[in-house]
Amino acid sequence: MSGCTGGTPTAPSTEPPAIVTSGAAPSASPTGTSATPAAPSASATASSEATPSGRTCEPFGSTGPSASSTDWPSDLRTAPGDALWGVTMRIGRHECYDRWVLELDGPGAMPGWSVTPYAASTFALDGSGEDLAPALAGSASLDIAIGAWVDGEAIDAPSYAGPRQVLGAPEGAIREARLLSGFEGITHVGLGLDRARPYRVTWLTSPPRLVVDVASG
Repeated sequence: MSGCTGGTPTAPSTEPPAIVTSGAAPSASPTGTSATPAAPSASATASSEATPSGRTCEPFGSTGPSASSTDWPSDLRTAPGDALWGVTMRIGRHECYDRWVLELDGPGAMPGWSVTPYAASTFALDGSGEDLAPALAGSASLDIAIGAWVDGEAIDAPSYAGPRQVLGAPEGAIREARLLSGFEGITHVGLGLDRARPYRVTWLTSPPRLVVDVASG
């Protein structure tokens, strides 16, 4: 899944895209299929920029309205025999984008998910309505919701044992990933961004994982 022209980015070979569903069109992939997004506003569209290496990154994504899977929120995969649960999360840096990954396990297929951007590093939490505190690192954020468990007790599965917070590079586009909540099979993760940036969402398999790429070039 290349994000640059003039060469192949440093995306790991172990994560080829299998199914792509996005709030913005991802770059073409020989093994992925992309959903047609709603057209973003002109002010939300990314422009090509040169990276420190001199390569020009292809624009992707939008900072506009939230993105979601086709069946969100009806397809949350919360039944014990059709569920997924969180295993770990991580942040990686690539030539033209930063990548956040939530790795999952379980018998379920792709669950419902949604990603909502905010022009601030805090936002109202689902359920309580209170603002996230402390605020995420950076000056903008993404609220990621996915129909997957972090507390596996209700489905006789292991509870989430991965990091609840991952810090990105000080100069990166993604400054922080933080597990915010997990309730009745819906998990929320907050991504702190250095500023509002275009993003794309990808579903990968073997193992199942939700991926959010944030443009950095």
